[in-house]
Amino acid sequence: MKKLPRENNPEKTGTGRGRGFYYSLVLHAAIVLVFVVGIDLSTSTPAPMPPGEGKVMNVTAVDPNAVAREVEKLKSAETAKQREAERKVKEAEKRREKEEQALEKLKTEKESLKREKEAENRKLEEEKQRIQEEKQQVEQEKQQALAEKKKLDEQTKREEEKKKVAEEAKKEEAKKKADAEDKKKADEKKKADEKKKADDAKKAAEAKRKAAEAKALADELASEEAELAAANQSRADQSELARYTAAILREVSSNFVAPDIKSGLKCTLLVRMIPGGEVVDARVVKSSGNSTFDRQAELAVRKASPLPVPDDPRLFQQMKDIQFEFDPSGLN
Repeated sequence: MKKLPRENNPEKTGTGRGRGFYYSLVLHAAIVLVFVVGIDLSTSTPAPMPPGEGKVMNVTAVDPNAVAREVEKLKSAETAKQREAERKVKEAEKRREKEEQALEKLKTEKESLKREKEAENRKLEEEKQRIQEEKQQVEQEKQQALAEKKKLDEQTKREEEKKKVAEEAKKEEAKKKADAEDKKKADEKKKADEKKKADDAKKAAEAKRKAAEAKALADELASEEAELAAANQSRADQSELARYTAAILREVSSNFVAPDIKSGLKCTLLVRMIPGGEVVDARVVKSSGNSTFDRQAELAVRKASPLPVPDDPRLFQQMKDIQFEFDPSGLN
């Protein structure tokens, strides 16, 4: 909002008008005294008249009360003018105080927006830290799974070696037994081989399942991280766009000349801009019902050009064609 110039010092104004009042009063008093002290020359001894002149001038005395009333009337008129001047000075001072209050309110709103932005940045940093910790936890779980697999492989190897020693012992003992026991040993070996094959297959499937689960968990966390980053960026964009929209509304409002019509009118404006905020088109897409109000609203947009817009081309693309409701009464 533009700040109006201060009115002249009321004390100086009052002093100048008071001095003029007293000068006027003295002048009128002097004129009145001329008439008050005047006498009727026809009652005194006439002075010798020049030759050829036989007329005598008569001066009639003025009523002192009438003169006093006239002086009082002039004094009252000057007093009324002085009071009117003082009233205008006081009104100008009130307007100035109101504008200073509005500027203070805008300053407070700006500081509030700054605090909100700082709080949002802190929130984003905390969220980033949480995601980093979750990634570290996933990595730890992955390393733990690999360690368990290695331990399981070593245990399997020891069991195989143990079985191999047992089989060799059995083979040494089988040599001492009859041919009948050779078949039995062959059957037992076959069963043992089948069991080992089944165990190996089961262990391989379990290891494969755990690896697949670890990969799925990592993919899910990566997807959640991407979605969270996109959501945070969207919230930041909306907050920034809302800030520039509010700034545009203030600029348009400060250039709006309210017509002499009823208050409470509002309309919807569509504004097209080029980079830098220069307005290339402004028109009413939803009328207030009053053509004069609508024309003044469009004119206010063009007078406010260039409008405040973000320097980031990505953000500007989102608001180069902006539509908003213009309600001057709601911006006071």
